[in-house]
Amino acid sequence: MIYSVQFLICFEFFKIGLFTFGGGLASLPFLYEIMDKYHWFNEFQLSQLIAISNLTPGPIGLNMATYCGYNILNIKGALLSSFSLILPMLVITSFVFKLYKKFFENKLSNKILYILRPTSCALILAVGVKLFYNLIINKGNIDYLGLTLLLVLFLLTFKIKKDPLIYIFISAVFGFIVYCIKSF
Repeated sequence: MIYSVQFLICFEFFKIGLFTFGGGLASLPFLYEIMDKYHWFNEFQLSQLIAISNLTPGPIGLNMATYCGYNILNIKGALLSSFSLILPMLVITSFVFKLYKKFFENKLSNKILYILRPTSCALILAVGVKLFYNLIINKGNIDYLGLTLLLVLFLLTFKIKKDPLIYIFISAVFGFIVYCIKSF
């Protein structure tokens, strides 16, 4: 049987989405197989595909599928390969979500989660305290500038209710400015 290129793109990337576990780079054996089987791209293009997929924002596997599909059929190929790659994940996630919902309706699982929530909060707090000690106090050498920034931003989070990313961005800008001043 002779299949259309569109069907083959959908089939091959659906297979990749269904059987690839461990991140986008785990799909490389499938892409090598596609390269050998259909000759839609060569090894040099595959190396470019890997480099570009790692440099662009987003999931590496989806970036590779989009780039590969674009190499084969331009925009149409990019859309087909991307959709075919994520389709198995959408179906599996929908199925797992139904089980997940039943899990949370179970009284025993709710009791277990009731115990685990404060435990996980305590673990996060322990990491925070350890980071605070290692980064701010630094074995006897207190970083007063860092401690001041921490206290100001901590108070601002309660006083001015904004997205925490704003405070992280402010910290990054402040840290960059301090680094530039200290390097001169």
